[in-house]
Amino acid sequence: MRALWLLYPSITGSQKTRAVNDTSAADRALLPNLLTLLVFPFVWATFLMLTLLELVQCFVLDRSGTRYSQPNIRSDLAGELTMDEFDPTDSLDWERLRSTYVARGIPFVLRRTDGGALSAIGPPTSATSGPFSQGCIRVSALAYLTPLPGLDPLIARLFPWTPRAYWPFWFLGKYSQGKAHTDLGPHVCNCYFMRSGTKDVVIVPAEVTRALSLTKGLDGLFIDGSESEGREYLRALPYYYRVDLQPQSILVFNNASCIHQFRNRQAADGTWPQALSVRVKYIASASPRLWKHMTTDWRMMWRFSSVYVSQALFHTAEDREAKYL
Repeated sequence: MRALWLLYPSITGSQKTRAVNDTSAADRALLPNLLTLLVFPFVWATFLMLTLLELVQCFVLDRSGTRYSQPNIRSDLAGELTMDEFDPTDSLDWERLRSTYVARGIPFVLRRTDGGALSAIGPPTSATSGPFSQGCIRVSALAYLTPLPGLDPLIARLFPWTPRAYWPFWFLGKYSQGKAHTDLGPHVCNCYFMRSGTKDVVIVPAEVTRALSLTKGLDGLFIDGSESEGREYLRALPYYYRVDLQPQSILVFNNASCIHQFRNRQAADGTWPQALSVRVKYIASASPRLWKHMTTDWRMMWRFSSVYVSQALFHTAEDREAKYL
């Protein structure tokens, strides 16, 4: 454990991240580190338990034929694909969305065709009051049980009786794009709400992602060099989905098993997009390499432990370089 303490800066990436509303360097160096040491064994045990539960769940679902967990690369698809869009105010077949899209790792968008708002929720003042650094992304968590007016009913219809996997996270900042990556941790699905602004989004389906060689980062796996503005890596993919995500829309995608990349588009008035990520515990298109990291990657588990301490106990927002993963 002493080795973990000494390696804390390199493990957490603290040289490239900062807590926005922390003011005491002594507090950052001592109390959070100590609490992270105490939390770490429980996070490790939780990940081991989740891995076993997910393996059992996949076995049962595959045997029963109720969920399509291992799609293959399709020969009938090529190049850039358009995401389907659905109006949540219509009489949607939510079960069909789960079985045809979510279970197969196919992203889609929920957006009112009349342009109406889905939710009036906005980021807390504490997350927007501090200055934003150019090229940095700011991640600010809400309390786990924070009500999300307009969003909670839609998510509940798409994922009935499914708990949130993490706190809801606001993504803010003055940056273009980060690396194309998947997120480490348990299998989840992301309901990504665009409050304002637009983003140019790429989602690589699970079957294509599974065939790629990825580089390990702090809390994700990424494609080397993918932060390039030219997105040259797309040329080597058999196919991928792309969408200009509009304000007051929800992108539903599998962020655990699918490569994803978001490029911010700065508005004419100089403002930057604001988006809220709500992740629910749902396993589909299972990725075996996630289980490997959940059971053997202590560096990742330490990162999760430090984030838990930061968000749950100190309620800090984190600034990090957008290209740093």
